[in-house]
Amino acid sequence: MQRIIFIPYLICLFLAFASPATGQKNNDQFVITVYSPPPAPFMNDEQYRYMKEAHIDYIFNIGGGVTNDKEGNLKTLDMASKYGMKVYVYDARVNGSVDDIKAMVNDYKGNPNLVGYYITDEPDSARLQSVIDTYNTVKAADKKGDAYVNHLPDFAVPNYVAFLERWINGVGKENLNYLAYDNYPYKRLQRLEKTYFNNLEIIRTLGLKYNIKTSSCLQSFGMTVKGLEELRSPDADEMRMNVYSNLAYGVKNPVWYPYWTWNTPGSTTTMHSSVIGPDGTKTYMYEPFKAYNGQMKQLGKTLIHLDAREVYHTGDSLWIGTKQPPADFLCKVLDKGADVILSHMVNPKTGKEYVMIVNKNFKASQQFTFQLKDSVKKVKEISNINGKAIKSAFNKGTHQMKVAFLPGEGKLYELSE
Repeated sequence: MQRIIFIPYLICLFLAFASPATGQKNNDQFVITVYSPPPAPFMNDEQYRYMKEAHIDYIFNIGGGVTNDKEGNLKTLDMASKYGMKVYVYDARVNGSVDDIKAMVNDYKGNPNLVGYYITDEPDSARLQSVIDTYNTVKAADKKGDAYVNHLPDFAVPNYVAFLERWINGVGKENLNYLAYDNYPYKRLQRLEKTYFNNLEIIRTLGLKYNIKTSSCLQSFGMTVKGLEELRSPDADEMRMNVYSNLAYGVKNPVWYPYWTWNTPGSTTTMHSSVIGPDGTKTYMYEPFKAYNGQMKQLGKTLIHLDAREVYHTGDSLWIGTKQPPADFLCKVLDKGADVILSHMVNPKTGKEYVMIVNKNFKASQQFTFQLKDSVKKVKEISNINGKAIKSAFNKGTHQMKVAFLPGEGKLYELSE
């Protein structure tokens, strides 16, 4: 009789640990990554302390002035180790023969500060198979190390979903730590990229379908091409909306592009106003960058375990790829014309439900009133200061809560029935 009771218990325990959130392993953490660390002349303690103080976890060792040979990557690994960060090495040999790739991997494999290998950025359809082959060669040579490929946005690739599924199936979903892409929202003339939310929705859906964590680039630059502004440098409020909208769609690895302001001599493209200026000084972006990273790290303690099951938008007009919440949605905004994102999140191991609410207005603070479903008995806010569940503005009598948001701000709530 005792054995009959014990075996089902073990089965339940196994199933609980075998059904993590999207792509999750039980020891995974929410991590923040940057492109373009300090270039070789600025590889010093002061600059690496700036990164550590800004809550950076991982570094892609690629960017203007960054040395990408064996010596340069090993120096970055050593510097990162002093400040508790880890590195995706980028070595030009990754673009060589199979023997070149194996030799490259052997030079870094087993380094305690290595996350993995950065392979390439934004392959198109014509390049995808060669990138798949390179990825598989790297993973065969180092099964423990990660490999990272960042994909184009949806407007740049025909048949985008099929393209990404070709990628996932080509490398094997079990070998992908992240499904990664970029789509920078802040365009010229104060416009917002029209496919921004559609792209987030596509990535969210594929992440859930294939049980892969998702990674997305956050915009920390402006760009002028041949004298015409293509992307504007975001202000602090725009950076905040970029952060919280990504979190609402379940992104587990936000990647800032770039950290260091750099340009290629003679290029017709000029990048401006990144987090650190070309002379190593902090720009206006540094303090909000640091603050938002700190907030993400605290919320990430909970978010890393959650699936973004449903994401809806309210407002008088909807963007491509968005839809209004159904009439029976668990959290309704009562204010007419309120422009918010409502994300229903679930911890698949425990079944506990959450809702993340984002003020899509990145120009003004807003206050909204929300109606929770009658079955909700308790609502706690997850603090972005310490990551703990704290008291919220929820009124048990009316099942409503009135909440003030900064421009672009999001808040995460734990719901109990």
